[in-house]
Amino acid sequence: MLAELKVQVEIDAGVIKVGDLWENAGPKAGTVIGAAPPPGRSIEIGAAQLAYIAHLYDVEWKPVSRVERSVVERAGRPLTRDEMAAPIQRSLTDAGASPTITIELANFAPILVPPASFPLISVEALNYDPATDRFSADLIVSTEGMQTQRMRVDGKALDMVTAVVASQRLDTGDVILPAFVHTMQVPKRRLSGRAVTDVSQVVGLTPRHAIALGQPLVEADVGPPLMVQKGSTVVILLETANMSLAAQGLALSSGGRGDEIQVMNPLSRSVVVARVTGVGKAVVLSGSSPIVPPSRVVTRNTEVAN
Repeated sequence: MLAELKVQVEIDAGVIKVGDLWENAGPKAGTVIGAAPPPGRSIEIGAAQLAYIAHLYDVEWKPVSRVERSVVERAGRPLTRDEMAAPIQRSLTDAGASPTITIELANFAPILVPPASFPLISVEALNYDPATDRFSADLIVSTEGMQTQRMRVDGKALDMVTAVVASQRLDTGDVILPAFVHTMQVPKRRLSGRAVTDVSQVVGLTPRHAIALGQPLVEADVGPPLMVQKGSTVVILLETANMSLAAQGLALSSGGRGDEIQVMNPLSRSVVVARVTGVGKAVVLSGSSPIVPPSRVVTRNTEVAN
């Protein structure tokens, strides 16, 4: 029976056999004739080479034209980003990086391996700069039925933490609602203090300063809703063992309940530190004294010569 040439062939092995190229290839169909292309690649076998192979392995086939050919393509699957990043992370941890780092590959180009394989991936020539979080390394990928592949990769090793992030711009005086913030993983380097890790920690509070969209919040960024606004009139209470005195002052800073603010007496120009107790109310701290002394009025005695 005459053999029939396969014009398009897909294989998943590391070698090409006679039977991969022809139907009814004969008794030597299982004979290996050469190495398969790398996973995900293909090779073209022309008419002259096909005729030689057929003659060599007793295949009843001859080309009818010089343009006859067979394209052999090998199946392959790409290594995932996680598969390539995991050995880098282990190597960086061994080099002193935090165990919680996340790997960002700058030049990710997945290596193709046989679909059913379990490749061994190792790291060589690792360079790591903790000051910039940058690294570079050689990835070595080997598995059965494939030549060992080497790829140079670089990227960043970021120490990530969970933090509450602003979903919109937040201004001083805004009362934070659940829709205004969300949690996500952010680089620890972006934090200026102890991170807020749960939305419930900030709901109902107010920013102490403007917070940009996408900015992670730290505990010092928020506080109770403002009850005294800078520049507003505030009733201050001064209590001692012998008396209780209430007076009006000018708030020199804003504050929420429990915050310490500066209040100025408009008449004497003295400034005291008081703790906010309510809307437009504050109490002078026990034992405190004006941090700016009252203005002194200097009088001069004029002698008139008789």
